[in-house]
Amino acid sequence: MQSQLVCAGCRRILLYPRGATNVCCAVCNTVTVIICAGVPTARLVCAGCRTLLMYTEGASSVRCSCCQTINLARPVGNCYVGQVNCGNCHTTLMYPYGAPSVKCAICHYVTNIEARSQTVVVENPMSVDESGKLVSNVVVGVTTKK
Repeated sequence: MQSQLVCAGCRRILLYPRGATNVCCAVCNTVTVIICAGVPTARLVCAGCRTLLMYTEGASSVRCSCCQTINLARPVGNCYVGQVNCGNCHTTLMYPYGAPSVKCAICHYVTNIEARSQTVVVENPMSVDESGKLVSNVVVGVTTKK
């Protein structure tokens, strides 16, 4: 199985076999050291300079080594993304969970994200009542996140 990293010289994606400690780029001959061999990685494009960045999965933010911009890293699978229609041109917009507003890339209108209520169900491990029967332990609540 192969893994990927970004070349430290030309910023191209390089494939390498698992267990390798460094990789030599065939294009620019730069040797890139593999710091976290075997650790799952994710990718994003820097908001400042559009450079492809690779980072350890689960990180909340990533600093670009080229322009020093701090980029917010999305959760794996983009689980925490919402949708709203632009308040001006009605284009469907996507935004990260918890964002107070989103700016439309087409008309540049800023649409505020309404606080929505969310039902939360917590199912704790079952317990045994006085008569020896298994009893469900479920709690239901409503939350509003701003």
